[in-house]
Amino acid sequence: MDNFNVLKDMLSIAVFFQIEMIRERGGPTPEDMKKAQETSAILGEHGDILLFGGGKKGECADQFNRTAHAIAVLSFCPGGVTLFGITFDAAEQLKRINMKGLPHEEPGSKAMDGNETS
Repeated sequence: MDNFNVLKDMLSIAVFFQIEMIRERGGPTPEDMKKAQETSAILGEHGDILLFGGGKKGECADQFNRTAHAIAVLSFCPGGVTLFGITFDAAEQLKRINMKGLPHEEPGSKAMDGNETS
């Protein structure tokens, strides 16, 4: 398996969890949008590190995490965002979670234990 396919598979998993973390906070914030913009610039200059490794210690992992976060932020736009042939759509993800009966709480709703979530 080549680096691109590994990256694509790992990002699809990481973005799923990033979407859920953002949703638990009530959706993307202006700070999330700013961080996504910064990630675009970083990838434009040093995206080869994400694809092929290298760079300073921890730099590849930082770019991976930033990229997953940026994709998750974009997934909250109507219709989501398609990258690497995968459509990341926060609204569709919530529908799939609810269809499978997995526990999921909206921000501000009663949690399973009866406590308020936020």
